[in-house]
Amino acid sequence: MQWTEETVSHSFARIVAATAITFFVAGAARAQPVSIGTSPAGSLNHSLGNALGKVLGDVGNLQVRVIPYGGGQKILPAIDSGSFDLMISSASDAWFAYNGKEELEGKPTKKLRVIGVTFPYYLAWFVRKDSPYQTIADLKGKKVAIGYNGSISQRRSVLSQMAAFGLTEADFDGVQVPHVVRGADDLAQGKVEATSFAVGAGKVAEVNAKVGGIRYLDFENTPEALARMRQVMPAAGIRLIQPDPAYVGILKPTLVQTEPYMVVAGAHVSDEIAYKVAKVLYENREDLAKVASAFKRYEPNELTTDHELPFHPGAIRLYKEKGAWQADRK
Repeated sequence: MQWTEETVSHSFARIVAATAITFFVAGAARAQPVSIGTSPAGSLNHSLGNALGKVLGDVGNLQVRVIPYGGGQKILPAIDSGSFDLMISSASDAWFAYNGKEELEGKPTKKLRVIGVTFPYYLAWFVRKDSPYQTIADLKGKKVAIGYNGSISQRRSVLSQMAAFGLTEADFDGVQVPHVVRGADDLAQGKVEATSFAVGAGKVAEVNAKVGGIRYLDFENTPEALARMRQVMPAAGIRLIQPDPAYVGILKPTLVQTEPYMVVAGAHVSDEIAYKVAKVLYENREDLAKVASAFKRYEPNELTTDHELPFHPGAIRLYKEKGAWQADRK
């Protein structure tokens, strides 16, 4: 991939120069790096992209550039056009993008290919530790972060979380934010009483230290709540997670929202590169988890889970070698 005005805008070129993290490999012959697009720095998605980039460099002998650029609505079309190579995407984002639905209505990204389906990421709203609120419903009429128009995937998540309680943005005294990182900053500054963020993200630990402690709120684990949530985010689930040193703000067994993450690539990515990425996912989970602990949550034999999206031929070759690809699967 070539970072020129022919493939990216002037602003994109400035972002690349200012924020990209490149993992170089001594003696690597590849002339241009493999690019991984992520959400803004501080987000869980960015941390995961950095972990994947580091291990692909250390183990896969690839030169990788990790670029915080935005949400799936920006990066997935850029992968489709060949301007990016990889992204760790939510299952809903990838499905909507491939099929040209929701924010990409009529603009299907048919060149997206799955490398591997990894782990469910955990989402919930958090408040200051001494706050009286226990669920999102308790925040009705209060100042909370809303909008998230800089990342449609984050907006979709938040709207689905509200929907689980039968609520919409109109039920709150909303404060507009472009993305979850700004929402977390606004909570730290006292501008909002609650915001949504992925459990285990570095930004959450930062806010926790600034405000003297934060606490995640519970979801309702009922068929009705799950059905309302899935009307907005079809691949969402609800899971009870336990306190863990990696889960800052999970102070007791807590019901959180989940959705699968998957590594996706463009059809332009060579079979060799796709094979190496799949090989790292299959063989090097522990190395990935050392950099970003969320990677410990998947099993290699689940990487081929079917979400009605095509897999990359290079990845299929690796999974067939490992005996993880069903013989009768298309």
